[in-house]
Amino acid sequence: MRPFLILSAVFSTLLLLAILESLSSAGEEADIQGNFGAPIPGLNAGQLATFEFGRSVFKKSFTRSEGLGPHFNATSCVSCHEDPVEGGSSQRYRDFFLAGKFTPEGELEKIYPNCTEFNELLQRQECCLPSMVIPHYGPKGTRDNPITNGVEHPRLDQADVIARRNAPPMFGIGIFRLVPDPEILSREDPEDLDGDGISGRINRIEDEDNQIGRFGYKCQTASIEAFNRGALNNQMGITSNSIEFAMGPSQDEKFFLDELFRTRTAYAQVAAPMDELVDYDEVSDPELSRGELIALVFFQENLAAPRRGRITSSVRRGASIFAELNCTACHVPSLNTRIGKIHPYTDLLLHDMGPELADGITMKQALGTEFRTQPLWGLCAHPPFLHDGRAATVRAAIMLHGGEAEASRNAYAGLNEQDTLMLHRFLESL
Repeated sequence: MRPFLILSAVFSTLLLLAILESLSSAGEEADIQGNFGAPIPGLNAGQLATFEFGRSVFKKSFTRSEGLGPHFNATSCVSCHEDPVEGGSSQRYRDFFLAGKFTPEGELEKIYPNCTEFNELLQRQECCLPSMVIPHYGPKGTRDNPITNGVEHPRLDQADVIARRNAPPMFGIGIFRLVPDPEILSREDPEDLDGDGISGRINRIEDEDNQIGRFGYKCQTASIEAFNRGALNNQMGITSNSIEFAMGPSQDEKFFLDELFRTRTAYAQVAAPMDELVDYDEVSDPELSRGELIALVFFQENLAAPRRGRITSSVRRGASIFAELNCTACHVPSLNTRIGKIHPYTDLLLHDMGPELADGITMKQALGTEFRTQPLWGLCAHPPFLHDGRAATVRAAIMLHGGEAEASRNAYAGLNEQDTLMLHRFLESL
């Protein structure tokens, strides 16, 4: 697809967004639901073409000759986001691991392979990993020269923290960019001034114009573009330039893209935003074109939110129990957006989840015990659950809640069999 067609679709989306905003009010429902993997309703033919081109990039299996590596965990986005369809989560065999070490100042930073026998230049060029993500695959040397191409794995005995991750589902998350900052900030209470035991707070992203983080398990990025560029680099070794910095001389084109993505992410990577956009393989950088990146972001920003199941009397009773347990203090049933009301059951805030779920990984301002409230829409379509996939069932996931959620967890554990059944029917309907 030619770049001007992609940009035309982007411009059309801005017009669509403007129309939707003009027709919506705070109390109206946003029309964003659809089948898993489908686009949000209302896209025109050009936008649908861009959406499907983005899907093809999402499903593309990269090869070494196209820039894969030198270190990587997967060959495509869909490798880890395949369940139940592209854009979803994955089973645990696709999990990956993060590893970091603490600086004398207490900052968590990535670890490197054992390259101490090389000079500094070789260490940086041949052995540097892009982030805290531990690669499953990497470059290997030859019999005659076993170290020129680097080493395959970091030495984990250098790590102070090792944490597991399960890929998060992406259905409907693009709409989070349309939640106004005041809507998120209205629920922030970092000092728990109201004394309810809930102290949610934002993760403000300094290297993304100090915007509020909305994406990732720790709200570590403020845009889907930044999240994508980080995952491409960290998981596949695919480099890309920020859309803003890849723009041509046309100021109009730049304006429209700035409005669409609402962020400047010059070097934004998921865990290490200032990493260089080079990876020292034999393929010239950037390895993903501007058009491919725009389409990939467009695809994920316009994935429909999961369609709600049938609302029965049992589901309504379960919703009441959910509120009585105070689960709605964090899993907020609805958020106002620029195009109407949505129902993701999240507040987009960080919460202390206690020692049982703590993994020690810090990202931006998020501490090792803190995680974003996970959206619950489409919940039962993508087990396993939790950030590390350790929970095979909804009940197991709830029982692992601690910290700010401990009181709700204990109340859940005390429910009788009938109320537990009603609650689970409600969750299954989301």
